[in-house]
Amino acid sequence: MTSLPYRFLRRKLPSWRPTTVLGKLTAYVGGLWLVLHVLRLVVVLLWPTSEALSGWSASFDYIFGIFAALVTLRWIRKALLWRLRNRLIVTYVFIGVIPVLLILVMVGVAGYMISNQYATSLAQVQVDTEVHALRLAAETQARKLAEAPDSPDGAEMRYLKERFPGLEESTWRNGKALNVSADLPMPTWLKEDTFRGVVMQQDKLYIRTLATQQSGSNRATVIMSVPVTKELLDRAVKNLGEVKFHTSRRVKKQTQKNAITLSDSSQPDTQFVLQAEPAAVGGTVPAKSASYWDPELPFWSFNQYKDWLTGQDEGSSMVITTRISSLVQRLFENTGQYSGAALIVLMITAVFLGIIELVALFFGVGLTRTITLSVSNLYKATQEINRGNLKHRIAVKNTDQLASLQTAFNSMSENLEKLIEEQKEKERLENELAIAQEVQETLFPRQSVEITALEVHGVCRPARTVSGDYYDFLPSGDDQIAIAVGDISGKGISAALLMATVHSAVRAYEYGRMSERSELVHAGAAAIASASNVGGGREYGVRGVMQSPANVLELLNRHLFNSTQPEKYATMFLGVYDGNSRRLSYCNAGHLPPIIVRNDGSVYRLTEGGTVIGLFDGMSYEEDTVQLHPGDIFVAFSDGVTEPENEFGEFGEERLIGLVRENRRQPLARISETVIQAVQDWIGAAEQPDDVTLVLARVQ
Repeated sequence: MTSLPYRFLRRKLPSWRPTTVLGKLTAYVGGLWLVLHVLRLVVVLLWPTSEALSGWSASFDYIFGIFAALVTLRWIRKALLWRLRNRLIVTYVFIGVIPVLLILVMVGVAGYMISNQYATSLAQVQVDTEVHALRLAAETQARKLAEAPDSPDGAEMRYLKERFPGLEESTWRNGKALNVSADLPMPTWLKEDTFRGVVMQQDKLYIRTLATQQSGSNRATVIMSVPVTKELLDRAVKNLGEVKFHTSRRVKKQTQKNAITLSDSSQPDTQFVLQAEPAAVGGTVPAKSASYWDPELPFWSFNQYKDWLTGQDEGSSMVITTRISSLVQRLFENTGQYSGAALIVLMITAVFLGIIELVALFFGVGLTRTITLSVSNLYKATQEINRGNLKHRIAVKNTDQLASLQTAFNSMSENLEKLIEEQKEKERLENELAIAQEVQETLFPRQSVEITALEVHGVCRPARTVSGDYYDFLPSGDDQIAIAVGDISGKGISAALLMATVHSAVRAYEYGRMSERSELVHAGAAAIASASNVGGGREYGVRGVMQSPANVLELLNRHLFNSTQPEKYATMFLGVYDGNSRRLSYCNAGHLPPIIVRNDGSVYRLTEGGTVIGLFDGMSYEEDTVQLHPGDIFVAFSDGVTEPENEFGEFGEERLIGLVRENRRQPLARISETVIQAVQDWIGAAEQPDDVTLVLARVQ
């Protein structure tokens, strides 16, 4: 048997508890993850330097993250894809949009990378051309200096300075400096006799070359340097685009202005500095072509250069801003008037692919229109049904699965129409039951029934429309009253009809000796008692004109046995209270024993009697008499009070006694309300399982 705490926890768990395998695994992994982190926190608090459980907790971070991501994705998919429209939109996106976008992105990235490589290569080639020209000039000057050291050619130097604005020259012969510029010393790091390339000196870029020539015993060395200026770049990258050089180098960590810095883990005390301001700018962005879309595009490359003073390899970024038309023209410049043919072919191909995509979209929309049309028909049909037009039917024209669904909807509408008719018939029966309930309520005694020295109260709440429980108060003068409480087997209409029979029979037999009220009834009851020898000679414990409870139950048992089906029976408690002597004579025929809650809190159960009535013929019943005292409370109840269950078990007789004992000073109506509310709270949201009947009487 499942334990009560476990059943209670299962009932109280929220509705979002995991039900799928993935959800349960995620919950278990999350629990382990939480436990590990709590244990890890405890370990750190106790031993701050300990690394225990750190590996396990880190591993479960990744594992739980993966499971949580999977659960989240499943929830998003379920939430977003519930509607058919969203499903179709997602289908179109995955089938038609995403592949096209991926292709376009791939083509764009590939085109940009190729264009970037081509543009930067063109610019680098043009710069290398300038470097090569400067190298030839330096070699020529070195050879002349080695061959004719005393006859420098001034005219040639003037030409070179016109060719290379800002040209500087330093010369050495046989290791002796002849003409050395202060800004152009011989580098100590250079181990070779030749050098050419772009260098940096004092945060400026230069085209610099070193040439050495030997003629006989003379050895001449020439260094030529030209600053990278706008004029130089304008000539080098003519008709290509705008070029910007950004220098960079490694320096010790410090605050750098107008620069972008990146840390280097291999050298913690240095940082890589990329100057935000360009060291050199040249060229112009080409004019936009009027024949097609021609945006400006920046291209980037990273080149190495030497620091002239230290010989350390540094880098510079070259940014070229140009247009596609300029690159295409340079790429196909040897084809003359057909230079744009390749671009036109590419554009035609793109248009052709776009047309194919539109055609595919058209066919996709046509195929899915059958789905949306069927859904629309179903929606309109549901609207008609919602307005009460149950005659509406969908015109089915196709033979696919959705058409079968529409046919099923038509069948459902037809069945719903029949169901409405049945519902109307059911409502008619319920109206009749309501009338029966009103009639049955008149059978229960009025709450104003009172006698001297005894306060009575009763209530019955049916589990269904009508009740099979029975209680009645039968007063006799100002000092006597009979209290009857019963429970008919079964529920519903049959139990209610038998309850009405019992009600009338009890009143007839109990009032049988009261000739002033009904001599005919008395004569009939006496004849039945004489014929059956029921209760002959039994001594009645309460004086007065009312019948003995045992005699009445014996007569009632014979009556029900002879007039009802064999399986029908009832439990019954019948007691007669005398207000003068405060004595209660009673007989209990199989009913739950009523309880006397004494004024001091003690409990006495009324168990004397016999078996149920109506099941066996010729049964005899015993009765007993109990002395009551002021403040004592008589409590009679049906099994609908004590037997309701929840996860903690039955409501139980002890809980009922406790409520009455705690509230015994309250009015009887208040006690009754407290007990019934406690029973309802015990049941909770579940359906009331049985009729609830409670009868209270308090001695004054």
